[in-house]
Amino acid sequence: MEFLWPFLICIFMVTSFVVVGIAILCRYEGGKVSGPRLEQLEDPSIVGILPIGYLCREELWMSCGGAVRPELLLVFRALAVAYLLPQLLYNIVKDGVSGYFFYTQWTFTLLILYFSLALRVSVDHFVNEKFNRSLPARIESPDFGDEQVMLDEDDEVEGAGVRSILQNGKDRATEQGKGQLPFAPGRGEKLEDAGIAGYVTQAVFQAVLPAVLLTDMVYWCLLVPFVLPKTTRHTFIDVNMHAVNALLLLTEFALNSLRFPWFRIGYIILWSASYTYFQWTLFTTGLSHKWPYPFMDVETPWAPAWYLFIIVFHGICFALCLLLALGKQSIWSRFNFPTTHRMSF
Repeated sequence: MEFLWPFLICIFMVTSFVVVGIAILCRYEGGKVSGPRLEQLEDPSIVGILPIGYLCREELWMSCGGAVRPELLLVFRALAVAYLLPQLLYNIVKDGVSGYFFYTQWTFTLLILYFSLALRVSVDHFVNEKFNRSLPARIESPDFGDEQVMLDEDDEVEGAGVRSILQNGKDRATEQGKGQLPFAPGRGEKLEDAGIAGYVTQAVFQAVLPAVLLTDMVYWCLLVPFVLPKTTRHTFIDVNMHAVNALLLLTEFALNSLRFPWFRIGYIILWSASYTYFQWTLFTTGLSHKWPYPFMDVETPWAPAWYLFIIVFHGICFALCLLLALGKQSIWSRFNFPTTHRMSF
């Protein structure tokens, strides 16, 4: 290898990137928010006493602010899977596993995985709602100490994506005009937890959204004008993997109730770093003698600058997702829909 030092710098940069991502997840994922006690808050939020990464089961299948019925969200997710999955299978049949040489194929697979997980949650809710309507929807969550919360399917909380809460076990606390509900749970109340499958679904969602934005912007803003031949024809599959994918995911993002906590940037860090290590392994072992993208070439003195640019661009894409999350919350509040979630920044 002619230029060894750029590769070593790139390894250091990406590994440091990974360490930061893991540290953020270890620090905040499932950790409780420190702050004033519940009785000292004028407008206490569920984020103040529950883990900041806490997820309620209802957030997985319910639309933001009740904009559409859960059945319609289920249908949209089913159509997304039915539309995208055949294209992935076609790519695998046509190119074999060599298609996973490209980051686009990785992200496209992750996108289908998310829609499949989200569809499973919606189907589970539909089945439970249809066949177990008479059963009370009360499930215990992990113990959070003195403050315990329990919500039923007729209740609603701003930060948890549910319809209302019982305050001190008796009184409902609602502010319909503001779309906000003060949170003051009574002792002995419980909150329904999303479970491991729910957290995996949310983690995949928070990894795939910035990954899709990054993939599409790099393709249309960098590869198409500067790398690909001018005579390149964009096939139906190309358009779907670099444009329609974002359209479907942004539609899902606009409709669902999933929160977007900032600290889960760690998942997109780990996802992209895994692909980078995969490419480095292929190159150093001699299994591949070419790079999928020119900016990944570590045998040039410009490699550290390119890798730094990609790292920064990951942060920009995730920040854009956070801004979209704030915008969604603002838009639904303008229509006087009760926002069923809090962004938990």
